[in-house]
Amino acid sequence: MISASWFRKIDSKGTQPKSRFYDQALTNGIKNLKEAGNFDHTAMKILVADDDRTVQIALKTLLSKWGYEVVTAQDGAQAWEILQDPKAPRLAVIDWMMPGMEGPALCKKIRQSSLSSYTYLILLTAKTSKSELMEGLEAGADDFISKPFNAGELKARITAAERILSLEKELKVKNEALSQSNINLSRSNDIITKDLQVAASVQQSLLPAQTGELNGFSFGSLFMPCAIVGGDMFNFFPLGDNHIAFFILDISGHGVPAAMLSVTVSKTLTSLIWEEAMTTGISRNGSGTLLSPEDMAAKLNLLFQSSDTLQAYFTMILGITDVRTGRTILTQAGHPHPIRVPSQGALETIGNGGFPVGLLENAEYSGYEFTLNPGDRLYLYSDGITECRDDQDNEFSQKRLMQLLEDSRSQDLESVMRTTAEELFRFHGSGSFSDDISIMVLQRN
Repeated sequence: MISASWFRKIDSKGTQPKSRFYDQALTNGIKNLKEAGNFDHTAMKILVADDDRTVQIALKTLLSKWGYEVVTAQDGAQAWEILQDPKAPRLAVIDWMMPGMEGPALCKKIRQSSLSSYTYLILLTAKTSKSELMEGLEAGADDFISKPFNAGELKARITAAERILSLEKELKVKNEALSQSNINLSRSNDIITKDLQVAASVQQSLLPAQTGELNGFSFGSLFMPCAIVGGDMFNFFPLGDNHIAFFILDISGHGVPAAMLSVTVSKTLTSLIWEEAMTTGISRNGSGTLLSPEDMAAKLNLLFQSSDTLQAYFTMILGITDVRTGRTILTQAGHPHPIRVPSQGALETIGNGGFPVGLLENAEYSGYEFTLNPGDRLYLYSDGITECRDDQDNEFSQKRLMQLLEDSRSQDLESVMRTTAEELFRFHGSGSFSDDISIMVLQRN
């Protein structure tokens, strides 16, 4: 233990009284500190702020012996000025009692500042009462060393401080790396988002207009993907002067993979319909035999069989209508039942289900024939509508959809689509749907 008897106080003028006792005490004190220990440490800066020159020299000598680089300050103001330098020490041993700015005031000022790195603060004090020590902690001190100090205790506290500062530095490096990663991730996300928006524009361009007229028929549609792009796709187009082809697809899954497959299937199906139409002569003069949607579904099923690399299938409705008679034939491949809304009379569903396309290699499909009379409507929709859930986990259901279509008989097609969207939003409680929403209606005028 370093005896207090060899620490002489600075007089009121800030000078040290000259005496043989002082010189001998200082010499002996420094000798004792040098013999206290010899430790190897990575060079680290430590600020010693003390107005007592004797204590300042003693601390500097001991810390230097342990391998630390020591910077000294005569008072709190000088210590504060030193700490402004980004390269300043981040460990400070501060005397409690100093002229101008005492240790606790300096601690508080440091904690309220925005220094580039954390500064570990050790208060050097002769105070021992619990309330005074609490005052130092509340001011921002991390630790205490009592006067007169023990070299071993000082070494232990400095080592603990060094360990904490090392962890803080490591955490700062990791945070900076994480921050840079977040910046890079944000940039990547921006690129992906822009690409997805372009993809969504391409997908939207492949869909028909929300409302349209074709060969005596009116069409309406609604498409709300659960992500930027979706796996639903639908379309209608003329086959010669007397026929209209229409289809709706729902690819299993969501997002980019489903959207890519939906575009591929849509293009393939359109080409297949035209190929069949050219073969039968339906596209030339309308006199050929009406196409077979069930045969085309079977061909698609062989083309899009799931494999080890492609685990995807889709549901579908595919139909052909003779615009002269309203005669319509369609096939249902695992898709929700189409709903026929006659101009008068009860609503009816069409089909018996069928197998999704691409799921079973030898799946067979059936054709369903009916007539669309003037004023009749045929609704095709995805299960994103009927399986939409509210906050009580209740499904929107086919029954609720049919009631909606019943209540909107007198509305034009654009109004029906708007009403459907509003009802789904109201039922679900938000626009964040868990599945793609799509519906298409054709009406014989």
